[in-house]
Amino acid sequence: MISEQNLPTGWVLETERTTHDEFMGREYTTVLYRQEHTRSTVYLNEVIDGENVWKYNVHHSGHDGDLGTAADLETAKQMAFAFMNESVTSV
Repeated sequence: MISEQNLPTGWVLETERTTHDEFMGREYTTVLYRQEHTRSTVYLNEVIDGENVWKYNVHHSGHDGDLGTAADLETAKQMAFAFMNESVTSV
């Protein structure tokens, strides 16, 4: 399980929010991570795909920001952490 206590160096959890949408009749979660000393962010939000299935979209700020989609929040967080770890080691 991904723990926000083990975020890569320089990254913080800006927000993680679960909201109930009356119109959709369901809850959805959004997560935003922010790099402390830059304007870089990683954002997770739920989207509906072409097969009418809810998935988590993972993307980061900047050029070519799409990191992919995941079937569940845990996998989406793993994708986000992989990107954040890579950004720390590439600096």
